[in-house]
Amino acid sequence: MPQPLPRRPAPEPPRRSPLQALREAVLPPLILAAAYAAAVGIVIWQSLTQVRGPSSWRGAAVWAGWGAGALAAAVFAFFVFVTWGMPSADDVWEARQGQSITLLDRNGQVILREGAQNAPPVDVSTLPDYVTQAFVAIEDRRFYSHVGVDFGGLMRATTTNLTAGRVVQGGSTITQQLAKNLFLTNERTFRRKLQEVALALWLEQRFTKDQILALYLSRVYFGASAYGIEAAAERYFDRPARDLTLLQSAMLAGLVKAPSRLNPAQQEDGARERADVVLTEMVAQRFITPDERDAAQREALLISRNNPAGNLGYFRDYIEPVIERYIGDQRDDFIVETSLDLVAQRAAERIMNAKIDEEGEARRFSQGAVLAVDADGGVRTMVGGRQYGRGQGQSEFNRTTQSRRQPGSSFKFFIYLAAMENGLTPWTVRVDAPVTIGDWSPGNYEDRYYGALPLSSAFARSLNMVAISIANEVGHRKVIEVAHRLGVTTDIQDYRSLALGAQEMTLMELTQAYATMANEGRRAYAHGVTRILRASDRSVVYQFRPESTDRVIAERPFRYMNLLMSRGVEAGTSTAARIEGRAIGGKTGTTNDYRDAWFLGFTPGLAAGVWVGNDDHSIRMNRVTGGQAPAQIWHDFMMVALRDVPARELDLPRAEDYGTGPPPPMGDLDMSARPPIRGAPLGPRSVSAQAPVDDGTDRSLDFGPEG
Repeated sequence: MPQPLPRRPAPEPPRRSPLQALREAVLPPLILAAAYAAAVGIVIWQSLTQVRGPSSWRGAAVWAGWGAGALAAAVFAFFVFVTWGMPSADDVWEARQGQSITLLDRNGQVILREGAQNAPPVDVSTLPDYVTQAFVAIEDRRFYSHVGVDFGGLMRATTTNLTAGRVVQGGSTITQQLAKNLFLTNERTFRRKLQEVALALWLEQRFTKDQILALYLSRVYFGASAYGIEAAAERYFDRPARDLTLLQSAMLAGLVKAPSRLNPAQQEDGARERADVVLTEMVAQRFITPDERDAAQREALLISRNNPAGNLGYFRDYIEPVIERYIGDQRDDFIVETSLDLVAQRAAERIMNAKIDEEGEARRFSQGAVLAVDADGGVRTMVGGRQYGRGQGQSEFNRTTQSRRQPGSSFKFFIYLAAMENGLTPWTVRVDAPVTIGDWSPGNYEDRYYGALPLSSAFARSLNMVAISIANEVGHRKVIEVAHRLGVTTDIQDYRSLALGAQEMTLMELTQAYATMANEGRRAYAHGVTRILRASDRSVVYQFRPESTDRVIAERPFRYMNLLMSRGVEAGTSTAARIEGRAIGGKTGTTNDYRDAWFLGFTPGLAAGVWVGNDDHSIRMNRVTGGQAPAQIWHDFMMVALRDVPARELDLPRAEDYGTGPPPPMGDLDMSARPPIRGAPLGPRSVSAQAPVDDGTDRSLDFGPEG
């Protein structure tokens, strides 16, 4: 069978020059428009020829009056066409393109800016000369000589664009760009362009050249949510604008053309090439010498590639519902005052990441989270993971609010509080011995038991058997009620293993509950936004108010828990969190098979929680306990978080809390005076009691719901 002949490729169309392509695209509609205009003109001319002209000087004067009126009407109509809907230019700083949000930390420091910012004008006199010269060179070389519109430059740009067949050169001056940024939209229409020209002429009449430059440099967009040269200098080079080098100035000036495409944090080569163009233009206009250009081109360039919000992205996501509810899409400038402590936030990120870098690989943990809540419930620090973002090794998953993990022995806080509220005291003696509940026989860490001892020692050592015993003694329902009263929202089930913290909850729930101890027994309602203001008149749009300020822990149980939790820090599993000169209370937590390690702690006015582990639940850490990496991170972080906070004492038991006689000894009971372990609650097995050892080991390993 004969094979078909190969298909001959179609001949390529002849290549057309850009000018020819433009001619072919423009001429047909122009010819059609000309034909219509000619037809209309013929009709009008024929009508006019039938009109009798003036027969006297008086008639000629009437005709002239009608002509002048028609001309005035045409001018007025053109003026209305251009200015109708044009915003008022009475106050430049009231002009806004859309919505802008400035987030402040609790000390008034700017932590994030979003949207088109109405920042104060840059003080041009504080900037090196080459900063403003770079922008003039690349954006508007005749800036100091034109009246707001460079008609010569506009003609050159038009000719260049027609020759190229596309827009390759803009004709807008810096003043026109400022007019658009201040008052207009990005709509590409003839009317919008005329408005831009009118506003540019007005700006030139009202402001000096330096003032226009200052306004321009405060409003121009540089990509990566950076509006204004100050924000751009901080974003890309981690320095204020006054400290920019020549190369950095040229790079920022080059960004204005295409801020997203030339973003130096993502496209350094392209941004550097554009900076070279700017430097060459500066030489051409004699702003700098060729030697200065060459030196700048050899300059080493360090670009900050951090997310603009850094790990603040976790906190920003957390407060988004409040911002969306009270601000929404309103076109205005807003100031959002937050509870965040920026210095403590940065310290938490640095300390946690350093600990993971130092020990993570050997101890097999790759993630962590840090959360701090003050007595009012304000979130001072929120580190939801190693790095916020969408790139490799980054995650937007917030491990403080979204990750649900077993809290382990940190849950014993609720158990002991329920016990203190139901007649037990830190000196109540219970026996640490094996316990069997039906077919479930949990155990202590390393299967070690300590016999009879006061609850203060049992809590400090995080002994599982005592926690199980007193949880059953006071009733699981009371334990669950305590947890919910203090802010835990998880639907806690009445499992046998309740006392071992085997039910999953978030770091936010636990830290908010522990913050009750930092708030003198009053519920701490976690929040990130304290107030929202309109920037124009400082009117209050939203202000946080707690649902209640009533005590949720009575005074005596509160003092008992302060004693128990401070003892754990001074001589128990939490000694790594101890801070010299500070009254600290806290509790460790380590879950089954070392999958999670926690430390939750507080001092008057501030509580914080730390978790380390892995996102993959199947990975077991290398014997990491809550008293190790988490407590160490907590200690180092709190040293920064409490930097300006005076030390305060915990409210410890008073004379009336001891009953009659002197307070019982706080150490473990004398072994010779201990009752036999037989008869301990819930039917213990016979085990030889061992003398307690203060070795600082975390004895809080726990078991799952079914043991």
